[in-house]
Amino acid sequence: MFREHKEHLQGHLLSTLSELPSGTRDILEQSWAGTFRREVFERLDEKPFAVLYGEADSRPNVPVNVLFGLETLKSGFGWTDEQMYQAYLFDLQVRYALGYEDLGDGYFAIRTVYNFRNRLSRHMQATGENLVEQSFAQITDEQVEAFALLTDKVRVDSTQIASDIRLSSRLQLLVEVLGRVHRMLGEVDRNRYAELLEPYIQTKASQYIYRLKRGQYGEQMAQIGPVMQQLLVELAAAYAEEDGYHLLVRVFGEHFVWTDTEQRPKEPTELSAESLQSADDPQATYRKKQGESYRGYVSNISETCHPDNESQLIVKVQTEPNVADDEQMLVDALPDLVDRTDVTELYTDGGYNGPDLDAALADTPIQHRQSAIRGGRTPDGFLGLADFEWQTDDDGQPATLICPQGQVIAVEPGRVDQRFIARPDRDTCEACPLLAICPMRPQGNQRTPGLYFNDRAFQVAQKRQQVTTFSQSGNLRAAVEATVRSVKQPFRHGKVLVRGLFRVSCVILTSALMVNARRLHKVVTQKQKDSDPSAPDSAFLPLFSRSATLSSAWKVAQSLSLIHI
Repeated sequence: MFREHKEHLQGHLLSTLSELPSGTRDILEQSWAGTFRREVFERLDEKPFAVLYGEADSRPNVPVNVLFGLETLKSGFGWTDEQMYQAYLFDLQVRYALGYEDLGDGYFAIRTVYNFRNRLSRHMQATGENLVEQSFAQITDEQVEAFALLTDKVRVDSTQIASDIRLSSRLQLLVEVLGRVHRMLGEVDRNRYAELLEPYIQTKASQYIYRLKRGQYGEQMAQIGPVMQQLLVELAAAYAEEDGYHLLVRVFGEHFVWTDTEQRPKEPTELSAESLQSADDPQATYRKKQGESYRGYVSNISETCHPDNESQLIVKVQTEPNVADDEQMLVDALPDLVDRTDVTELYTDGGYNGPDLDAALADTPIQHRQSAIRGGRTPDGFLGLADFEWQTDDDGQPATLICPQGQVIAVEPGRVDQRFIARPDRDTCEACPLLAICPMRPQGNQRTPGLYFNDRAFQVAQKRQQVTTFSQSGNLRAAVEATVRSVKQPFRHGKVLVRGLFRVSCVILTSALMVNARRLHKVVTQKQKDSDPSAPDSAFLPLFSRSATLSSAWKVAQSLSLIHI
C-alpha cells in the first residue's frame, strides 16, 4: 500500500540531532546534507510512484523519497550497494539528508532497495514510463524556479558510458551463449544434447578460449556454427519463448552467413556495431570514436548556460545504446526542452548537425550555434560555398551570391527540386586569379564556369559561416565538457556498476541530480558567507568527496563493533 512520507516535516522533540551541541547542529544543517534535504529530498513528488504499489490494505511502503534519495547518493558518490547501505545505517549526515533525525528511525533491509528497482524496471517495461526521469525533470524544474535561473541559453554534449560487462572475443561470446542454452534445457534435453554441447560446457567460456592453441580459433568458429544451427532448428518448438533461445537466434544471425549455398562465420568487417557485446547486457552496443573502442551506452546532457545565472543546472539527460547519433538524440530532446525551458539559443559541437535537426528547429525560434560542422569539409587550399557571401529571398532560398573577388552572380533554380545553379560571367572568371581553386571552375564535361549545388550544401555553408562568427564572439558551449566529467566522475574510467539501458539511464540521471545539488550547495554556501562572514568555515565544507561520508560511516560502525578488521 502506498503512503506519502511526511514525517520529516515535523521534527522530533528528542532525537540524535537534539543531543548535538547547537554549533554542531548548525554545521550539519549548513552542510551538503542540508542542501540535499531541501533541494532534492523534500522537492520529490512521491505521488507518481503510487502505481508501483498495490491498492489493497497492507503494510505501508518504505518511503519513496528515502529510496530515491539513496539511489541519488549512491550514484553521486560512486558507492556500491553495501557502501550505500552502511552509510544509510550509520552516517548522521546521510540520514539527515534523507529526512531522519535519529539513528534508530527508518530501518529497512537492503532487499527493499532491490525490490524498488525491480518495480521501477517492470513499470518501465510495461508502460514505457521512466519514473526516475520524470522525477528528475520535476525536481530540476522546481530548482530552476526557486533560484530564478535563466533558461533561454542551453548547451548540449554527449559522452560514452561503459556498461559493467567483461570484454570478450567473438568465440568466447558464442561459447557463453551455448552455456546459457544448456542451462535453459530441461533434464531430458540436457541428456539428449550432452555429447553435442560437451566441449562448450566443461569449463567457463574464458577458460575454453585460454586452452586453444595457435591457429585453432578460426577452426573452432567454423565448428560452432553447425552446432548453433542444429539447436536453433530442434529447440524452436519447446524453447522459442526463452531468453536463452533468443540469445542463440541473435548471435547466430549476427556472426554467421548461413544459406543453402554458403555456410561460414562472418568476417570481422561484416559484423554490425549493434551486434551483441555481452550475454549479460543485450542492449549494449559497440562504437569506435576517435580511434577508441567503446561498448555500452551514450548519454546526452543538456544544461543552462546563461552568463547571468548564479549557477548552471543540468535540465535534460538522455541515455541510449552508443550507436545512437547525436543529431537524433537532440531532435528527440527538443520537444521537452521547448516545453520546460525558454530556450532560444542552443550551443553544441559539430556532432549535432543534419537535415533532421534543421527540420526540427525550423518551426522554433531557437538559434543553433555550433562550434564546428562535421563532414563535407572543403580540401585545404580550395574555396568552398562558405567562402561566398549569400543573399536570400523571403523564403530563405539563395537568390544571389558574391564571390571572393566581388563578382555578383544570380542564383537560378535547377531542373530538380532543391537544386540551384549560379552562372558567372565567363570572361571575368577566366581572368580571376582564384579560378584554379574556385568551385566554379569547369570540371568534368563542363566547358564554362558554373556552380551547381543543392539546398543541403547551401544550408551547411551558412552554418559554417555562423561557426566562424560564433568562434570569434566567444564559446558558451565549452564548459559543458566539465559538466560531463562531473556526471561521470563517480564512475571509475566512466564505467557504471550496472547493466541494461534502463538501469544505466537511472544511474546517469541520479548522478546528474547530484551534480545539480553540489552546484546549488555552492550557491547557498556563498550566500551564507556573504550574510555572516564570521561563521566558521567548517559550516560550509561541501564534503562531497567519494570517501568523506563513507569514512565517517565506517568509524561509527567500528565504534559499535559492527565491523571487525
